[in-house]
Amino acid sequence: MIYKLLMSVKEITELLEKVNNDTLTSTEIAAFAGMLQENMYKRSPGFENVSKDDVQWFQTYSFVLNKLELFYKGEIYDIKSGGDWRQAMDDVSKLKLLVDELEEKKLVNEVAWFIDGIALYNITEPEMYKKQIFEKVRASLEKIMD
Repeated sequence: MIYKLLMSVKEITELLEKVNNDTLTSTEIAAFAGMLQENMYKRSPGFENVSKDDVQWFQTYSFVLNKLELFYKGEIYDIKSGGDWRQAMDDVSKLKLLVDELEEKKLVNEVAWFIDGIALYNITEPEMYKKQIFEKVRASLEKIMD
C-alpha cells in the first residue's frame, strides 16, 4: 500500500522534472494516464483524490503533445498516428476545449473536426504550443500531489 503511494509520488516528481527539462513525451503522459486510471478504478491507497476528469485531461495532453511530436517529424497530418482521437482518449470534449484555447491564442489554426473521430490542425507556434501544454501538465500534476 505505501509502496504504491511512494511510486506515484516518484512518478509525478519524475514527470515534473521532465517538464522542467523540456523532455516530457506524449508516450510518458499516456503511460501515466493509464497508471492513474488503473489505480483509480482499483481504489488504490493514495489515489483517492484522482478523478476520471484528471485521467481524461492527461489523455488529452498526451494527444496534443503527440501532435507536436508529429509536427517536428513532418507528419502532422498523419491521420492514423496523430489525427484519430478515439484510440487516445475517452472524452473528446476536453480536446475541443483545449484546441479552442490554443486556437484563441493563435498557437494553432485551420482546425478541422471530422465525424469519424479525426481532429486536424496546424501548429503555428510550436515552442509556445509546447510551453502551453507543459504548463497544463505541470498544473495537473501539482493538483494530484496536493
